[in-house]
Amino acid sequence: MDSYQELSLEQQFELKVFEENVRQLSRQDAQALLIELRGSMMHQTVAFREILKDAWGIGKGIAVTQDLSKGQKTS
Repeated sequence: MDSYQELSLEQQFELKVFEENVRQLSRQDAQALLIELRGSMMHQTVAFREILKDAWGIGKGIAVTQDLSKGQKTS
């Protein structure tokens, strides 16, 4: 892992423990774990997107703009 040195000491330890545990898994258990991890990563990505959208205010001005354009059409 190239970015291994960028991890904190605690994260490096956690990764090493995880690596040792994974090496003891059967092939079937390892495949199930990979599928579960991928699903977790996808959920994490969605959560990060939502957090960033909220923090950056993306999508908040759309309803106001639509309301203003409706008001201008009726005037």
